[in-house]
Amino acid sequence: MRSKKIVSDTKGAFVFGANFSIGVNIFYRIADHAAELFAKFPEYEVFIEEQHHSRKIDAPSGTALKLKDIVDKHIESDFSVSSTRAGNIPGTHRVGFDGPADQILLEHTARSREGFALGALMAAEWIVGKQGFL
Repeated sequence: MRSKKIVSDTKGAFVFGANFSIGVNIFYRIADHAAELFAKFPEYEVFIEEQHHSRKIDAPSGTALKLKDIVDKHIESDFSVSSTRAGNIPGTHRVGFDGPADQILLEHTARSREGFALGALMAAEWIVGKQGFL
């Protein structure tokens, strides 16, 4: 990959994230812990839902795919990832665990781009002095 070679040749650093929002990154950790807990209870079925405005091109979003990877580490059965593109919906992501007696629903909704910008600035500060793909 050309970018890896550039980073290596220049002794630079590269940080990648499916989503730099601070809230989303905390949400990833909550979803990971929940999936680990629910893996012990096969009667619960998992699902991921995401919604974005109608101008967003990718579906499912990178954030939804990252959530799928996180949940996949713990849940062996297949589960659905659904996407909605309509109107002016802000980025909303849900991870659900549905059982015969109840449903647990985890949700993150972006209200503005501020959280993404702050997370990107934090990543830029964190990467200073580091090398490689991080």
